[in-house]
Amino acid sequence: MDKRRESRVEKHIRFFVHVSECDADPELVGTSIACTGVDFSPHGLQLKTEHALPVDTVINITIGIGEPFAMYLLAGEVRWARVTDSGSFMGVLLKDREGTDYSDWVDRLYELFTPAKNATLPVNSQCIGGNLK
Repeated sequence: MDKRRESRVEKHIRFFVHVSECDADPELVGTSIACTGVDFSPHGLQLKTEHALPVDTVINITIGIGEPFAMYLLAGEVRWARVTDSGSFMGVLLKDREGTDYSDWVDRLYELFTPAKNATLPVNSQCIGGNLK
């Protein structure tokens, strides 16, 4: 049963997360983990990694996205983790912490994942002298 209260945007984006707190394995603190964002909502996201982090691990996340491009510094807590044949997945609850871009992320999330109008040329088109042909 899906307990989500918000719609998710499915988008695969590669980035790193930085472990800032981990009571279950203190040696992880200070490490960076490569991951792929699988889906996003204003208050959470799902990550795919080679190795899942323990539940309750606190991470810092920097995501670059949007048109124009912008960087968002977020903080989150691993709420669940599971390992499947296709990788390790984690659910992260985003936290409103001082020094993060949480409010901007919440306000702009769906806009960020909507392609900008005329952002790319149509297939088999040419731009000659500033005019689309």
